[in-house]
Amino acid sequence: MAYNILDSNPIVFDRRRFPGKKCTGVISRKTFLELGVSRQFIDREFKSIEIKYDRGYTIYVDTDVIRLNRENLEIWLDGEVKTKRPRDAIINGNTVISGNEKYEGIVVDCSGWKGNAKWIKAIEYLTEPINEESIIVYIDSKNVGGFSWIVPLPYGTLVGAISYSDPKAFLPNINKRILDIHGGAIPRVSPVSNIKTLKFGDSTGLIKTFTGGGIFGIASLLYPLLNGIRSGKFNEYHSKYKILAKEIRRQYYITRFLESAWKLLPVLFKLYNDKTLNIFEEFDLHSLLIHRFPH
Repeated sequence: MAYNILDSNPIVFDRRRFPGKKCTGVISRKTFLELGVSRQFIDREFKSIEIKYDRGYTIYVDTDVIRLNRENLEIWLDGEVKTKRPRDAIINGNTVISGNEKYEGIVVDCSGWKGNAKWIKAIEYLTEPINEESIIVYIDSKNVGGFSWIVPLPYGTLVGAISYSDPKAFLPNINKRILDIHGGAIPRVSPVSNIKTLKFGDSTGLIKTFTGGGIFGIASLLYPLLNGIRSGKFNEYHSKYKILAKEIRRQYYITRFLESAWKLLPVLFKLYNDKTLNIFEEFDLHSLLIHRFPH
């Protein structure tokens, strides 16, 4: 966001010592276009996803997604904007206090989620490359509410899992040398209907509940927020937030239901085994997936 308003001399306060957050970064093409960043940050484009259930069922998905190299994008952005790091910041209305310094102006809180949440653990390995064209997602009957994945890239393979227990137990084994390991905790959030202050990123709670994707919310709010900063009127921003919050709340309650009905997944996978679903808008708006399955 700061990059888009360089003419306003924005200042970013970052508690991290170095830029470059590592994540899976698989997003829809629509989300990528809304971000408005260069194609140089696309690692690979995918047209298909295979979803495998541990009892031998597979559902095929036709889609249009890309792998955004978020780490490289953040490092590049850090070189373009004025960033103070590592810095903690206290926000009080239109004032930011950081160390012994005080700043006045339009303040956007990007400090991460602070409210109630169900937290799920994530781990991801970068391994040597494999010869595969599709993203592969694994659903395990023992990993209630979680899943694992393989994302093949030109320079390596992302192998990861999320789980309420130990995600390492559900990592796919591809017998390749591990080059890097990263992970953390992801909040599963039911965001509030309205926000009074300006928020961006995970602080909004606009995080896709099941997959933990936060770039969708960032891309969707980006230009409404930028337009508000330039005009001083934030009606568009707040309206867009309400729409997105409603979708994420739906995802939250659908995920809660899915967790409670996890033992019924074999029925669904058996019904759709070897079938192909066309999922485009649904990749972001997960609540629309309900209409694809029998009630």
